[in-house]
Amino acid sequence: MTPRPFSPSGNTVNLSISSTSQRVLASQQGGVQQLRIYNDGTATVWVKLGDATVTAVSSTDYPIPSGAIEVITINPALIGPIYIAGIAAGSTGSIYFTIGAGI
Repeated sequence: MTPRPFSPSGNTVNLSISSTSQRVLASQQGGVQQLRIYNDGTATVWVKLGDATVTAVSSTDYPIPSGAIEVITINPALIGPIYIAGIAAGSTGSIYFTIGAGI
């Protein structure tokens, strides 16, 4: 199977990242999808996917370096609304999340 370019299937949402975990609703529905993450801040941020109670923990969750764009696959076991939490060592800017398909 040939990989296909990332294609958004929803609106981009963002978080203003700080040293306190923040969360945002990325999608109203679960299922197998990809998530494009862009960190426009000045430091590494850590992100975690889950339900409305998800909280990110710095240094233990998924790290996204400053300026990086990553595409990850969302666990198909996540059913219902998908929330994303993010945290950094300090205020660093915004991190953007776009649901879609492809790499």
